[in-house]
Amino acid sequence: MTTASTIHRLAGFLSIVILLIARCEAMVSTSCLTAMEEVAPCVNFLLQSSKEPSGECCSGVKKLSGHIGNQKDRTAICECLKQGLAEIGTYDPELIPQIPKACRLSLTLPPIDQKTDCSK
Repeated sequence: MTTASTIHRLAGFLSIVILLIARCEAMVSTSCLTAMEEVAPCVNFLLQSSKEPSGECCSGVKKLSGHIGNQKDRTAICECLKQGLAEIGTYDPELIPQIPKACRLSLTLPPIDQKTDCSK
């Protein structure tokens, strides 16, 4: 995948984030925009453009985990990510649980795709 293609997909991903702000912001203390900004550096890993999550990806996931206080927060962030991930193109949802492991974070993330039930 070319750098231009990756940048184009990231731009599309971030533009959908802007559309989701109003909906997600009311649902969770951490806005959808903040959640998407924090995990945006993980796109290259999810698109398999890089073999490991970047330091920025790890830092963003760590920050995001600090905002998750209860089930309502987890559900809202999951829904936000689910909608944003739908816009980046074809990715392997099984890579999502690998991010915390690769970043050495004590956090469990489920594979998130359009079939994911975020209430669980």
